[in-house]
Amino acid sequence: MDYTLAEMVGMMARSKPHHVAATVLGEEPRSHTYAQVWDRIGDLADALAGAPEGPHGAMVATLLPNGLDALAAYLACQVAGVGAVPLNIRLADGELQHILGDSGARVVLASGPYVEVARRIAGPGVSVVDADAVAAGPSGRDLVADATRGDRVAVVFYTSGTTGLPKGAAVRNDDWIVNTMRWGWQLRIQWDERTLVPGPLFHMSYSSFAIATWLMGGEVRIMPSFTGAAAYDEFSGGATFAFLVPSMSLMIHDHWVANGREPMRTARSIMTSGAATSPDLVEDMFDMFPNATIQETYGWTEAGFATMEVKFRDTVRRGTVGFATIGSDVAVFDADGEPCGPGERGEVGIRTIASSVGYLSPSTVGANTRRGPWIMSGDVGSFDEDGRLRIVDRLHGMMISGGENVYAAEVEQVVLQHPAVHECVVIGRPSDRWGEEIVAVVVTETGQSLSRTDLRTFCRTRLADYKAPRDLVVVDELPRNSMGKLQRFEVKRILEAS
Repeated sequence: MDYTLAEMVGMMARSKPHHVAATVLGEEPRSHTYAQVWDRIGDLADALAGAPEGPHGAMVATLLPNGLDALAAYLACQVAGVGAVPLNIRLADGELQHILGDSGARVVLASGPYVEVARRIAGPGVSVVDADAVAAGPSGRDLVADATRGDRVAVVFYTSGTTGLPKGAAVRNDDWIVNTMRWGWQLRIQWDERTLVPGPLFHMSYSSFAIATWLMGGEVRIMPSFTGAAAYDEFSGGATFAFLVPSMSLMIHDHWVANGREPMRTARSIMTSGAATSPDLVEDMFDMFPNATIQETYGWTEAGFATMEVKFRDTVRRGTVGFATIGSDVAVFDADGEPCGPGERGEVGIRTIASSVGYLSPSTVGANTRRGPWIMSGDVGSFDEDGRLRIVDRLHGMMISGGENVYAAEVEQVVLQHPAVHECVVIGRPSDRWGEEIVAVVVTETGQSLSRTDLRTFCRTRLADYKAPRDLVVVDELPRNSMGKLQRFEVKRILEAS
């Protein structure tokens, strides 16, 4: 394409220089116009220009708290002609060092307390740029990238690592533009949008929805950290759109209940994704956001935006994530790679007009996620009779106990019905007798207790005997990543230590 996302934001800055582009929320909210945002992009680009080449070209890692720079840095990297590698600020040093080594980034852009973290993880040949020390340059610059920008890797998003070390999905400029535009188009982001950013901008979803808002000339409202109370206030008097993972929706729901169920009326579009949203919560969201379209989407870092479903009260079903998005073809395949019929379970795959070009390092464990033109998800799903995709579980969420296949999600849905259970995950533990022994790892409701016998008796009235958990482990909380996604491999470590 002839332009980068950065240049498109520059067009908006020239068209609407005095309109508010971003507000960083907090005790003292601070707003920035499009002209000011464009100047900041230029300042950061000047500081990053000339970043040394690594094995995958010039890459700059960013280690930034939620704020204007965390979003502007993506576009500054495009102007500077380098690939952006956003780092998850919640990762341990060893995980961050793995990403630096895998990406070959020779510069880390950091700010605040993360400058010291960056210096700690930076190995030989890696320099650290303190974003807070980047001085202001000339205003109103015409910032242009070079002619090779279309095929260049614009950003490398590292996956959540639910099965091990993070893997870097490389996204070209042209594919990122197409995805950002179709997200904005299908989710109906408008010129007067006030998009709330409740989650970390180092993630593809939050950064892309924010940039899509800038392309339309709307305002991005960035939460430095999420609280249900602050989000409730935003949707009661300003924010019109947001992507909420279910844990966020639940926190807003609790605040809504505590405040007498007063509806949040300014929201006109709420998107949920990242984990299964319970039908009960979706039902309440219709009352929480009476003027909003409630929609659920499904996708993954390597493939992008796969399905979407607008929710209606009379069609809400557990696990359904809707129909293929524009430019996507979604199918379910059996173990032999053959397409499954309606109701048959298999691995979900997608072929699409825009996706990542694969992992940055071909030697990455599990790098082969493609089957011909199809990008495979690692998720188990099926199509309902009406054509909606239903996500059943991750492939590694399937257990074989006593020679029978058991899907963790099926057992979890029953365990969650127990009045003493707040959250749960079901894991298969190696067993000499059963092959795998089904174990429920549970967070109980406040003040409630639960025994293994009670849980097994409860489940056996709702499940076949071989599906009922044979053991119970009670924990204070379940391990999740910054997107709210459960990390099953960490749960397995809890079992190993129990």
